[in-house]
Amino acid sequence: MNRSRYFDYIEEKLNFLAFRITQRGKINLLDLNIHSEAFFADLLNIIYGFSLKNLNAISHNVEGIDLVDEINKIFVQSPLLL
Repeated sequence: MNRSRYFDYIEEKLNFLAFRITQRGKINLLDLNIHSEAFFADLLNIIYGFSLKNLNAISHNVEGIDLVDEINKIFVQSPLLL
């Protein structure tokens, strides 16, 4: 019973985050994008055992790639990272 409630709660919050990132991006407020990249890098690292790092910390404004795991040769890119 709780699993469904937890899933619904998390799904609602992620959808709201995606909406806010989209809306704020339209007026060039990109702070949530940066925080989301860090959050999802950590989340994917925990879930899948990756070693993802935010590529902007290594080289600013790399086109087409947001997160990189050099050990496992994985690249992640998404307009919202969701």
